[in-house]
Amino acid sequence: MRTLRRTLRLLAAFALLAGFASAVGAHHILGIPHYKYGDDYPQIPYLEVIAQVGSYDLDFTYFPGIPEPGERIRFKLYVHDRESGAVYREPLDVQVVRKRFLRSAVPVTEDFRVHPGTGPEKNDYKFFLTFEQAEAFEIRVRFPNGEQIETIPFPVVIGKTDDRPLIFGALALLGLSVGAVAVVKRRRKSAQLRVRRSAA
Repeated sequence: MRTLRRTLRLLAAFALLAGFASAVGAHHILGIPHYKYGDDYPQIPYLEVIAQVGSYDLDFTYFPGIPEPGERIRFKLYVHDRESGAVYREPLDVQVVRKRFLRSAVPVTEDFRVHPGTGPEKNDYKFFLTFEQAEAFEIRVRFPNGEQIETIPFPVVIGKTDDRPLIFGALALLGLSVGAVAVVKRRRKSAQLRVRRSAA
């Protein structure tokens, strides 16, 4: 039950993130956060989110997947080109912010740079963080996409938080998206009818 509630919380957070990203015209795509289980600790889940920026896949994980306040969390990022399979080994800049419903994000650490150097191919970016409060956070990774720098927000939820504003906000965003699609379809249909009438 606890894992189900956490998954719903993360899905609500993702819905808000996805809506915001589409509203500002971002070029990256985030996959839905999901839990997996490792070989060493099959009873403790870790969370995985996959983002796509240009031709690159960014596989972001953290362990444990359901962290509590004060618990040390291991973050890992693996980046490779999905077309060629080549791994990305350049340093990446990271920002950590606290997310609050309908308020601007607040940085909680100094920005820092991570370098690859773990894993069998020396291409995993690994770092550790500890959060003292039960809140929703984002790990924002800056990644080059052509001539611009994309900021990819990976959600992290610590402990038990009040889900209601997040869930209501996600539902409202979903409703607005469905309404916007319906309006666009109706306008296109009206425009097509006008074109047909003028052609006749």
